[in-house]
Amino acid sequence: MATVHLPPESADVIQSRPLIAERRKLASGKTHTMLTDARVAAIKPPDSGQEEHRDTKVTGLRLRVGTSGKKTWIVRARAGQKIINKKLGSYPAMKLANARQEAEKLFTALARDGSIEALDRTFGAVATAWVEKVAKPKNSSWRLQERRLEMHVLPHWRARKIADIRRGDVRDLLDGVEGEVLPGRVLAIMKTVFRYALSRDWIDSSPVEGFAKPAADAQRDRVLSMEEVVAVWTAGGLLGFPFGPYFQTLALTAQRRTEVASMQWADVDLKAATWIIPAKATKSGRTHLVPLSASLVDMLGRLPRLGEYVFTHDGGTHVSGYAKAKARLDAFIGASDVMVSPWRLHDLRRTAATHMVRLGVSEEVVGRVLNHAPKGVTAKVYALHTYAPEKRSALDRWAAELMRAVEGKASAKVVALR
Repeated sequence: MATVHLPPESADVIQSRPLIAERRKLASGKTHTMLTDARVAAIKPPDSGQEEHRDTKVTGLRLRVGTSGKKTWIVRARAGQKIINKKLGSYPAMKLANARQEAEKLFTALARDGSIEALDRTFGAVATAWVEKVAKPKNSSWRLQERRLEMHVLPHWRARKIADIRRGDVRDLLDGVEGEVLPGRVLAIMKTVFRYALSRDWIDSSPVEGFAKPAADAQRDRVLSMEEVVAVWTAGGLLGFPFGPYFQTLALTAQRRTEVASMQWADVDLKAATWIIPAKATKSGRTHLVPLSASLVDMLGRLPRLGEYVFTHDGGTHVSGYAKAKARLDAFIGASDVMVSPWRLHDLRRTAATHMVRLGVSEEVVGRVLNHAPKGVTAKVYALHTYAPEKRSALDRWAAELMRAVEGKASAKVVALR
Protein backbone atom coordinates (compact mmCIF):
# COMPACT_ATOMS: atom_id res chain seq x y z
CA MET A 1 0.00 0.00 0.00
CA ALA A 2 1.36 3.39 -1.03
CA THR A 3 2.23 5.87 1.64
CA VAL A 4 0.68 9.30 1.26
CA HIS A 5 2.95 12.15 2.25
CA LEU A 6 1.17 15.35 3.34
CA PRO A 7 2.94 18.64 2.96
CA PRO A 8 4.29 20.06 6.21
CA GLU A 9 2.10 22.68 7.84
CA SER A 10 3.35 26.18 7.80
CA ALA A 11 4.42 27.91 10.98
CA ASP A 12 1.51 30.33 10.59
CA VAL A 13 -1.01 27.48 10.66
CA ILE A 14 0.59 25.87 13.71
CA GLN A 15 0.69 29.15 15.61
CA SER A 16 -2.97 29.88 14.79
CA ARG A 17 -4.31 26.65 16.36
CA PRO A 18 -4.62 27.95 19.97
CA LEU A 19 -6.27 31.11 18.71
CA ILE A 20 -8.80 29.12 16.65
CA ALA A 21 -9.59 26.84 19.62
CA GLU A 22 -10.10 29.85 21.90
CA ARG A 23 -12.43 31.48 19.37
CA ARG A 24 -14.43 28.27 19.15
CA LYS A 25 -14.81 28.24 22.95
CA LEU A 26 -15.98 31.84 22.99
CA ALA A 27 -18.36 31.22 20.11
CA SER A 28 -19.95 28.29 21.98
CA GLY A 29 -20.22 30.33 25.17
CA LYS A 30 -18.09 27.81 27.09
CA THR A 31 -14.64 28.18 28.48
CA HIS A 32 -12.39 25.66 30.20
CA THR A 33 -10.17 26.85 33.02
CA MET A 34 -9.17 26.07 36.57
CA LEU A 35 -11.51 28.42 38.39
CA THR A 36 -10.22 30.39 41.34
CA ASP A 37 -11.95 32.93 43.56
CA ALA A 38 -10.03 35.72 41.84
CA ARG A 39 -10.95 34.51 38.35
CA VAL A 40 -14.62 34.08 39.25
CA ALA A 41 -14.76 37.60 40.67
CA ALA A 42 -13.04 39.03 37.58
CA ILE A 43 -15.30 37.40 34.96
CA LYS A 44 -17.14 40.04 32.96
CA PRO A 45 -20.67 39.62 31.54
CA PRO A 46 -20.91 38.75 27.83
CA ASP A 47 -22.20 41.24 25.26
CA SER A 48 -25.16 38.97 24.49
CA GLY A 49 -26.61 35.67 25.61
CA GLN A 50 -24.74 33.86 28.34
CA GLU A 51 -21.41 32.15 28.86
CA GLU A 52 -20.54 29.04 30.85
CA HIS A 53 -17.14 28.71 32.48
CA ARG A 54 -16.25 25.11 33.26
CA ASP A 55 -14.27 24.18 36.32
CA THR A 56 -11.52 21.73 35.42
CA LYS A 57 -11.08 20.62 39.04
CA VAL A 58 -14.66 19.35 39.48
CA THR A 59 -15.89 18.08 36.13
CA GLY A 60 -19.49 19.09 35.52
CA LEU A 61 -19.40 22.22 37.65
CA ARG A 62 -19.96 25.39 35.66
CA LEU A 63 -20.36 29.08 36.29
CA ARG A 64 -23.07 30.57 34.10
CA VAL A 65 -22.81 34.32 33.47
CA GLY A 66 -25.54 36.38 31.81
CA THR A 67 -25.51 39.84 30.26
CA SER A 68 -26.84 41.28 33.55
CA GLY A 69 -23.69 40.11 35.29
CA LYS A 70 -25.52 37.54 37.41
CA LYS A 71 -23.30 34.52 38.11
CA THR A 72 -24.93 31.15 38.79
CA TRP A 73 -23.36 27.84 39.75
CA ILE A 74 -24.82 24.87 37.86
CA VAL A 75 -23.99 21.20 37.54
CA ARG A 76 -24.46 19.31 34.29
CA ALA A 77 -24.28 15.53 34.36
CA ARG A 78 -25.71 12.48 32.65
CA ALA A 79 -27.98 9.96 34.41
CA GLY A 80 -28.64 7.15 31.94
CA GLN A 81 -30.17 8.75 28.86
CA LYS A 82 -31.09 11.92 30.76
CA ILE A 83 -29.02 15.08 31.00
CA ILE A 84 -29.33 16.74 34.42
CA ASN A 85 -28.94 20.47 34.83
CA LYS A 86 -29.21 21.59 38.43
CA LYS A 87 -28.72 25.04 39.90
CA LEU A 88 -26.59 25.01 43.04
CA GLY A 89 -26.63 28.68 43.99
CA SER A 90 -25.53 32.14 43.03
CA TYR A 91 -22.15 33.82 43.35
CA PRO A 92 -21.02 35.51 45.58
CA ALA A 93 -23.54 34.10 48.11
CA MET A 94 -22.10 30.67 47.27
CA LYS A 95 -18.33 30.73 47.07
CA LEU A 96 -16.26 28.50 44.82
CA ALA A 97 -15.35 26.07 47.61
CA ASN A 98 -19.00 25.66 48.59
CA ALA A 99 -20.04 25.15 44.97
CA ARG A 100 -17.43 22.39 44.56
CA GLN A 101 -18.58 20.77 47.79
CA GLU A 102 -22.24 20.78 46.73
CA ALA A 103 -21.32 19.47 43.29
CA GLU A 104 -19.43 16.56 44.84
CA LYS A 105 -22.49 15.73 46.99
CA LEU A 106 -24.64 15.69 43.89
CA PHE A 107 -22.28 13.38 42.02
CA THR A 108 -22.13 11.06 45.05
CA ALA A 109 -25.93 10.85 45.15
CA LEU A 110 -26.03 10.30 41.41
CA ALA A 111 -23.55 7.43 41.57
CA ARG A 112 -25.31 5.87 44.55
CA ASP A 113 -28.99 6.23 43.58
CA GLY A 114 -28.92 6.93 39.85
CA SER A 115 -30.76 10.17 40.57
CA ILE A 116 -30.35 13.35 42.60
CA GLU A 117 -33.74 13.17 44.33
CA ALA A 118 -32.11 12.19 47.62
CA LEU A 119 -30.52 15.62 47.86
CA ASP A 120 -33.96 17.26 47.90
CA ARG A 121 -35.70 14.70 50.14
CA THR A 122 -37.45 16.45 53.03
CA PHE A 123 -37.76 15.29 56.62
CA GLY A 124 -41.52 15.09 56.09
CA ALA A 125 -41.10 12.74 53.13
CA VAL A 126 -38.68 10.52 55.08
CA ALA A 127 -41.00 10.44 58.11
CA THR A 128 -43.94 9.45 55.90
CA ALA A 129 -41.88 6.72 54.23
CA TRP A 130 -40.84 5.36 57.63
CA VAL A 131 -44.42 5.32 58.94
CA GLU A 132 -45.73 3.54 55.83
CA LYS A 133 -42.91 1.04 55.28
CA VAL A 134 -41.68 0.33 58.81
CA ALA A 135 -43.96 1.58 61.58
CA LYS A 136 -47.33 0.40 60.23
CA PRO A 137 -46.22 -3.17 59.37
CA LYS A 138 -44.16 -3.71 62.54
CA ASN A 139 -45.32 -1.41 65.37
CA SER A 140 -48.70 -1.76 67.03
CA SER A 141 -48.21 1.76 68.45
CA TRP A 142 -47.55 3.37 65.06
CA ARG A 143 -50.49 5.76 65.41
CA LEU A 144 -48.99 7.22 68.57
CA GLN A 145 -45.61 7.58 66.84
CA GLU A 146 -47.21 9.23 63.81
CA ARG A 147 -49.15 11.63 66.06
CA ARG A 148 -46.00 12.53 67.98
CA LEU A 149 -44.28 13.41 64.72
CA GLU A 150 -47.28 15.44 63.56
CA MET A 151 -47.55 17.40 66.80
CA HIS A 152 -43.95 18.06 67.74
CA VAL A 153 -41.58 17.59 64.78
CA LEU A 154 -43.28 18.06 61.42
CA PRO A 155 -44.57 21.59 62.14
CA HIS A 156 -40.89 22.61 62.28
CA TRP A 157 -39.22 20.28 59.76
CA ARG A 158 -41.86 19.03 57.33
CA ALA A 159 -40.41 20.95 54.36
CA ARG A 160 -36.77 20.97 55.52
CA LYS A 161 -34.28 18.97 53.48
CA ILE A 162 -33.27 16.19 55.82
CA ALA A 163 -29.63 16.47 54.75
CA ASP A 164 -29.59 20.12 55.86
CA ILE A 165 -30.78 19.53 59.45
CA ARG A 166 -27.98 20.16 61.95
CA ARG A 167 -27.42 19.46 65.64
CA GLY A 168 -28.32 23.03 66.53
CA ASP A 169 -31.72 22.53 64.86
CA VAL A 170 -32.29 19.44 66.98
CA ARG A 171 -31.37 21.29 70.16
CA ASP A 172 -33.66 24.21 69.32
CA LEU A 173 -36.59 21.88 68.67
CA LEU A 174 -36.10 19.93 71.90
CA ASP A 175 -35.80 23.14 73.92
CA GLY A 176 -39.33 24.00 72.83
CA VAL A 177 -40.85 20.69 74.02
CA GLU A 178 -42.21 20.91 77.54
CA GLY A 179 -42.95 18.14 80.00
CA GLU A 180 -41.21 15.55 82.13
CA VAL A 181 -41.25 12.65 79.67
CA LEU A 182 -42.21 14.12 76.29
CA PRO A 183 -38.81 15.63 75.29
CA GLY A 184 -37.19 12.20 75.59
CA ARG A 185 -39.91 10.57 73.53
CA VAL A 186 -39.67 13.21 70.81
CA LEU A 187 -35.89 12.68 70.71
CA ALA A 188 -36.43 8.92 70.38
CA ILE A 189 -38.78 9.25 67.40
CA MET A 190 -36.38 11.69 65.69
CA LYS A 191 -33.52 9.21 66.13
CA THR A 192 -35.66 6.49 64.57
CA VAL A 193 -36.47 8.55 61.47
CA PHE A 194 -32.85 9.65 60.97
CA ARG A 195 -31.61 6.06 61.37
CA TYR A 196 -34.09 4.98 58.71
CA ALA A 197 -32.69 7.67 56.40
CA LEU A 198 -29.17 6.39 57.14
CA SER A 199 -30.19 2.83 56.33
CA ARG A 200 -31.44 4.01 52.94
CA ASP A 201 -28.24 6.01 52.28
CA TRP A 202 -30.26 9.22 52.06
CA ILE A 203 -27.94 10.96 54.52
CA ASP A 204 -24.32 10.42 55.48
CA SER A 205 -24.71 11.02 59.22
CA SER A 206 -27.43 11.67 61.78
CA PRO A 207 -27.46 14.99 63.69
CA VAL A 208 -29.36 13.29 66.53
CA GLU A 209 -26.83 10.61 67.41
CA GLY A 210 -24.96 11.34 70.62
CA PHE A 211 -27.75 13.46 72.09
CA ALA A 212 -28.30 12.49 75.70
CA LYS A 213 -31.87 11.85 76.78
CA PRO A 214 -33.23 15.14 78.15
CA ALA A 215 -33.28 15.21 81.93
CA ALA A 216 -36.78 14.88 83.31
CA ASP A 217 -38.14 18.13 84.64
CA ALA A 218 -38.91 18.32 88.30
CA GLN A 219 -42.63 18.04 88.98
CA ARG A 220 -43.96 21.56 88.47
CA ASP A 221 -46.61 23.12 90.65
CA ARG A 222 -46.49 26.68 89.34
CA VAL A 223 -49.91 28.30 89.46
CA LEU A 224 -50.34 31.91 88.40
CA SER A 225 -52.32 34.19 90.67
CA MET A 226 -55.32 36.00 89.20
CA GLU A 227 -53.24 39.16 89.06
CA GLU A 228 -50.59 37.33 87.05
CA VAL A 229 -53.18 35.78 84.70
CA VAL A 230 -54.58 39.26 84.07
CA ALA A 231 -51.06 40.48 83.22
CA VAL A 232 -50.69 37.65 80.69
CA TRP A 233 -54.13 38.39 79.22
CA THR A 234 -53.42 42.10 78.90
CA ALA A 235 -50.02 41.51 77.32
CA GLY A 236 -51.68 39.16 74.83
CA GLY A 237 -53.96 42.00 73.78
CA LEU A 238 -50.90 44.15 73.08
CA LEU A 239 -49.10 41.38 71.19
CA GLY A 240 -51.68 41.23 68.41
CA PHE A 241 -52.61 38.47 65.96
CA PRO A 242 -51.87 35.59 65.83
CA PHE A 243 -49.99 35.03 69.09
CA GLY A 244 -51.97 37.44 71.27
CA PRO A 245 -55.33 35.66 70.75
CA TYR A 246 -53.46 32.33 70.88
CA PHE A 247 -52.17 33.00 74.41
CA GLN A 248 -55.60 34.22 75.51
CA THR A 249 -57.22 31.05 74.13
CA LEU A 250 -54.70 28.96 76.06
CA ALA A 251 -55.76 30.73 79.24
CA LEU A 252 -59.52 30.34 78.61
CA THR A 253 -59.61 26.71 77.41
CA ALA A 254 -56.92 25.02 79.58
CA GLN A 255 -55.88 22.88 76.60
CA ARG A 256 -52.34 21.99 75.57
CA ARG A 257 -50.31 24.51 73.59
CA THR A 258 -49.97 22.41 70.41
CA GLU A 259 -53.64 21.47 70.49
CA VAL A 260 -54.58 25.15 70.60
CA ALA A 261 -51.96 26.11 68.01
CA SER A 262 -53.33 23.53 65.54
CA MET A 263 -56.97 24.59 66.01
CA GLN A 264 -58.73 24.54 62.63
CA TRP A 265 -61.80 26.50 61.60
CA ALA A 266 -63.42 23.27 60.39
CA ASP A 267 -63.44 21.99 63.98
CA VAL A 268 -64.90 25.18 65.48
CA ASP A 269 -68.64 25.86 65.60
CA LEU A 270 -69.16 29.40 66.85
CA LYS A 271 -72.95 29.09 66.78
CA ALA A 272 -72.90 25.99 68.95
CA ALA A 273 -69.94 27.39 70.91
CA THR A 274 -67.93 24.19 70.58
CA TRP A 275 -64.50 23.10 69.46
CA ILE A 276 -63.85 19.46 68.56
CA ILE A 277 -60.19 18.43 68.83
CA PRO A 278 -59.64 15.40 66.54
CA ALA A 279 -58.07 12.33 68.09
CA LYS A 280 -54.95 12.69 65.93
CA ALA A 281 -54.30 16.14 67.42
CA THR A 282 -54.60 15.17 71.08
CA LYS A 283 -51.92 13.72 73.30
CA SER A 284 -54.32 11.06 74.57
CA GLY A 285 -55.46 10.01 71.09
CA ARG A 286 -59.11 10.64 72.06
CA THR A 287 -61.46 13.06 70.32
CA HIS A 288 -62.16 15.89 72.75
CA LEU A 289 -65.09 18.32 72.98
CA VAL A 290 -64.17 21.76 74.35
CA PRO A 291 -67.14 24.05 75.08
CA LEU A 292 -66.35 27.67 74.22
CA SER A 293 -67.25 30.44 76.63
CA ALA A 294 -69.09 33.53 75.38
CA SER A 295 -65.89 35.57 75.77
CA LEU A 296 -63.93 33.16 73.57
CA VAL A 297 -66.68 32.91 70.95
CA ASP A 298 -66.66 36.70 70.68
CA MET A 299 -62.87 36.84 70.36
CA LEU A 300 -62.67 34.05 67.75
CA GLY A 301 -65.47 35.65 65.76
CA ARG A 302 -63.38 38.79 65.32
CA LEU A 303 -60.24 37.02 64.08
CA PRO A 304 -59.22 37.08 60.39
CA ARG A 305 -59.67 33.81 58.49
CA LEU A 306 -56.48 33.34 56.51
CA GLY A 307 -56.79 29.62 55.84
CA GLU A 308 -57.63 26.35 57.54
CA TYR A 309 -55.82 27.22 60.81
CA VAL A 310 -57.19 29.70 63.34
CA PHE A 311 -53.77 30.84 64.54
CA THR A 312 -51.52 31.25 61.51
CA HIS A 313 -49.20 33.65 59.74
CA ASP A 314 -49.87 32.48 56.20
CA GLY A 315 -52.93 30.23 56.37
CA GLY A 316 -50.98 27.16 55.28
CA THR A 317 -49.41 26.23 58.63
CA HIS A 318 -50.30 26.87 62.24
CA VAL A 319 -48.17 29.04 64.51
CA SER A 320 -44.96 27.68 66.03
CA GLY A 321 -41.91 29.28 67.63
CA TYR A 322 -43.57 29.43 71.03
CA ALA A 323 -40.40 30.39 72.90
CA LYS A 324 -39.80 33.54 70.82
CA ALA A 325 -43.45 34.54 71.02
CA LYS A 326 -43.50 34.06 74.79
CA ALA A 327 -40.34 36.17 75.10
CA ARG A 328 -42.19 39.02 73.35
CA LEU A 329 -45.17 38.47 75.63
CA ASP A 330 -42.92 38.58 78.71
CA ALA A 331 -41.42 41.85 77.45
CA PHE A 332 -44.89 43.42 77.47
CA ILE A 333 -45.54 41.99 80.93
CA GLY A 334 -42.20 43.35 82.16
CA ALA A 335 -43.21 46.84 81.06
CA SER A 336 -46.30 46.71 83.30
CA ASP A 337 -46.55 47.31 87.03
CA VAL A 338 -47.28 43.65 87.81
CA MET A 339 -44.46 41.37 88.92
CA VAL A 340 -44.86 37.93 87.34
CA SER A 341 -42.55 35.14 88.48
CA PRO A 342 -41.00 32.89 85.81
CA TRP A 343 -43.63 30.72 84.16
CA ARG A 344 -44.19 28.39 81.23
CA LEU A 345 -47.05 28.07 78.77
CA HIS A 346 -48.09 24.75 80.30
CA ASP A 347 -48.56 26.57 83.62
CA LEU A 348 -51.63 28.28 82.13
CA ARG A 349 -53.29 24.86 81.88
CA ARG A 350 -52.50 24.04 85.51
CA THR A 351 -53.56 27.53 86.55
CA ALA A 352 -56.98 27.26 84.91
CA ALA A 353 -57.54 23.82 86.44
CA THR A 354 -56.55 25.03 89.91
CA HIS A 355 -58.81 28.07 89.79
CA MET A 356 -61.73 26.01 88.50
CA VAL A 357 -61.39 23.79 91.57
CA ARG A 358 -61.22 26.95 93.71
CA LEU A 359 -64.47 28.08 92.12
CA GLY A 360 -66.20 24.88 93.20
CA VAL A 361 -65.76 22.63 90.14
CA SER A 362 -65.16 18.99 91.03
CA GLU A 363 -61.80 17.44 90.22
CA GLU A 364 -63.62 14.81 88.12
CA VAL A 365 -65.10 17.50 85.87
CA VAL A 366 -61.79 19.39 85.68
CA GLY A 367 -60.13 16.17 84.57
CA ARG A 368 -62.69 15.86 81.78
CA VAL A 369 -62.02 19.47 80.73
CA LEU A 370 -58.31 18.62 80.53
CA ASN A 371 -59.05 15.40 78.59
CA HIS A 372 -57.32 13.26 81.19
CA ALA A 373 -57.89 9.54 80.90
CA PRO A 374 -60.84 8.26 82.97
CA LYS A 375 -59.75 6.02 85.82
CA GLY A 376 -61.14 2.64 86.72
CA VAL A 377 -63.10 0.04 84.78
CA THR A 378 -66.43 1.70 85.50
CA ALA A 379 -65.31 5.08 84.15
CA LYS A 380 -63.63 3.58 81.08
CA VAL A 381 -66.22 1.02 80.04
CA TYR A 382 -69.58 1.70 81.58
CA ALA A 383 -69.83 5.42 82.46
CA LEU A 384 -69.85 6.82 78.92
CA HIS A 385 -71.39 10.17 79.82
CA THR A 386 -69.67 12.92 77.76
CA TYR A 387 -69.71 15.49 80.60
CA ALA A 388 -70.41 18.19 77.99
CA PRO A 389 -72.82 20.19 80.24
CA GLU A 390 -70.47 19.98 83.20
CA LYS A 391 -67.47 21.01 81.10
CA ARG A 392 -69.38 23.97 79.69
CA SER A 393 -70.40 25.10 83.16
CA ALA A 394 -66.82 24.79 84.42
CA LEU A 395 -65.25 26.72 81.53
CA ASP A 396 -67.98 29.39 81.64
CA ARG A 397 -67.33 29.86 85.34
CA TRP A 398 -63.58 30.17 84.75
CA ALA A 399 -64.04 32.63 81.86
CA ALA A 400 -66.38 34.79 83.96
CA GLU A 401 -63.83 34.81 86.79
CA LEU A 402 -61.04 35.85 84.43
CA MET A 403 -63.12 38.61 82.82
CA ARG A 404 -64.07 39.96 86.26
CA ALA A 405 -60.38 40.10 87.17
CA VAL A 406 -59.51 41.81 83.87
CA GLU A 407 -62.18 44.44 84.60
CA GLY A 408 -60.88 44.89 88.15
CA LYS A 409 -63.93 43.40 89.85
CA ALA A 410 -64.04 41.15 92.91
CA SER A 411 -63.90 37.39 92.63
CA ALA A 412 -67.14 35.43 92.39
CA LYS A 413 -68.72 33.76 95.36
CA VAL A 414 -67.72 30.11 95.40
CA VAL A 415 -70.55 27.63 94.87
CA ALA A 416 -69.64 23.96 94.65
CA LEU A 417 -70.44 22.26 91.33
CA ARG A 418 -70.68 18.51 91.66
